[in-house]
Amino acid sequence: MELTLAEFVFGVIFGSCALVLALVMVSRIWHVRAEARSAAKRIICRLCLHAFEDHRHGKIVDCPYCGAANERGRDRRLG
Repeated sequence: MELTLAEFVFGVIFGSCALVLALVMVSRIWHVRAEARSAAKRIICRLCLHAFEDHRHGKIVDCPYCGAANERGRDRRLG
């Protein structure tokens, strides 16, 4: 099978576009997962509304600003 120059150029351009699209999709998936991990560690104090991150695994977290005890997880009063 003979490959013409036009077919070769079309294949290279199509392959490059497909590769870029695949890399963009993988990058977006990694970004969304990183944001979800960061949001899971983010806590807003129920008393002073200070936002902070806590990397420990305890259920109760003390606010570094006011010292109030906060329960980890979604606040039931918000929704």
